[in-house]
Amino acid sequence: MRHVEESDVLRFSPCREIVYTNYRNKEKTEERALISEEVTMPVIIDGEERGALIASPQDLYHLTIGYVLAEGLVRTYADIESVVITDGRALVTLTKEGHEKPSCPVDRLGPVAAEEICSYGSLLDSLSAAHHSSHGVHEGALVRKGGEMLAYAEDIGRHNVLDRLRGIVEEKGIDVSDVMLIFSGRVPQSVITKVHGMGLHLIASRALSSALGLELADKLGITVICGLRPDSFRLYTHKERISFEQ
Repeated sequence: MRHVEESDVLRFSPCREIVYTNYRNKEKTEERALISEEVTMPVIIDGEERGALIASPQDLYHLTIGYVLAEGLVRTYADIESVVITDGRALVTLTKEGHEKPSCPVDRLGPVAAEEICSYGSLLDSLSAAHHSSHGVHEGALVRKGGEMLAYAEDIGRHNVLDRLRGIVEEKGIDVSDVMLIFSGRVPQSVITKVHGMGLHLIASRALSSALGLELADKLGITVICGLRPDSFRLYTHKERISFEQ
């Protein structure tokens, strides 16, 4: 595995070494391994507790932004005056004036070559140190058509990955009209709802979807690709976005 440094785009989940008892072939041994860390943090909006995050402890700032927006606790990013992570709490202060909810971004993705989709089949494995060390995190990356990676997130929970990415998109003002989500987790209805909330039109996951997830994706105009590997994938909905021409 190549070594990848943390950056403004890459934030990795911390791990902790533990001692455990391993039983194999009738033999007991004491061994060491890394496990993913986890925190619980209440979310306070204008002095009132409105929810709680159970998540990996890195970059809680962007996770909080994505969480309050995805859960409908705050209407738009423009309504957020500040987010402060302190004393194990996320303190969100809202502006005095309300803002209109922005419309869904226009789809500028266009046909994406099947070969380009396959090229992202090993992207997540090439990045995550925590995944290889603990096998305890989900991963997601936002990639612009053509291969530019705009954001990456990992977390013990797959929904947190999506909320982290949404927070990054909102805070950095990323145009997602031609952006794809490369994802590690299953794709049920709840994941499709968060993908739609981010304004994305294509998700390509290593895992599989659910029937309700595919039904919702079809209704919302989202292309769902599952079983993503470097040489293959399964295309389920809105197949017009993928080109198979050589």
